[in-house]
Amino acid sequence: MPATDANGPIRYLALETGGTKLVAGLAGPDGVLLETRVLRRGASDQAADSLARLVDVSRGLLGGARPQAVGFGYGGGVHRARRQPLECFHESGWDAVDPVRTLEEAFQAPVYMENDCKVAALAEAVLGAGQGARTVLYLTLGTGVGGGLVRDGRIVELSDHGEAEIGHLQVEPDGPPCPCGRQGCLEALCSGPGLAGLAREAGLADPTGPALMEAWRNGDSAATRQVERAADGLAAALGAAMTLLAPQAIVIGGGVGAANPDFIRLASERAKHRFSSYFQSFFKVVPAALGEAVVTQGAALLAARGNLVST
Repeated sequence: MPATDANGPIRYLALETGGTKLVAGLAGPDGVLLETRVLRRGASDQAADSLARLVDVSRGLLGGARPQAVGFGYGGGVHRARRQPLECFHESGWDAVDPVRTLEEAFQAPVYMENDCKVAALAEAVLGAGQGARTVLYLTLGTGVGGGLVRDGRIVELSDHGEAEIGHLQVEPDGPPCPCGRQGCLEALCSGPGLAGLAREAGLADPTGPALMEAWRNGDSAATRQVERAADGLAAALGAAMTLLAPQAIVIGGGVGAANPDFIRLASERAKHRFSSYFQSFFKVVPAALGEAVVTQGAALLAARGNLVST
């Protein structure tokens, strides 16, 4: 028998904006997703377009019902105290909208907004590959590179502007430019666009991340140099993470991570030489378990748990 309140079965609305897609989902009283709808972002879409499309598809999902709460995994930074989005490197216009107010007015329910990587970390810690570990660090390698930290099933919240932004840890000071405006960030080397840049440097006819990885596996020397360069960057970031945070599990997801487990293993092996020996006994890097639904699932848990964080 489904849990109910005065408005009928308890449902939580989960929303996601990412580099290429928009997702709306419904979850039950335990926060586990029941149904999702995926929309592809148009190349010229801005924040107002994406927000309107999310509201529209969510109304279709809800069928006139009102959700208990709304969780929003936003593809950029979040100013937590103001409940406002910070800059998104993949879509413009978020400084001109108020998504929390818009969603509260649209659905007459409380809205909890958090960075997409933070809610993905929550999902993997509670329901995915990080189950059983007290402290979980999550990395996503995809259109961008982001991170989130969870302790005892709660998002660790250390500042109004977020934490665990491992994608913007500088791992190669004179490296390629990053969307954040600096050079040599992990994102500039290990994201999908970053690997495409390395493929161009390798002189590949097909300058894409998948082509770079295939050439590396086939023994191409130029591709090997660039993949090892990216692996060293990821190893440096993992070593720094172990030294500063000592997580019991490091979960790596995202499209790049899922498609290249051999690359992740290479970086993980190289990382072992980058932190103190007393962390070696519990250094563990595992692939994410929840696939493309991870952010939406995390947003659902955020809604169901009422902005569950650890401060």
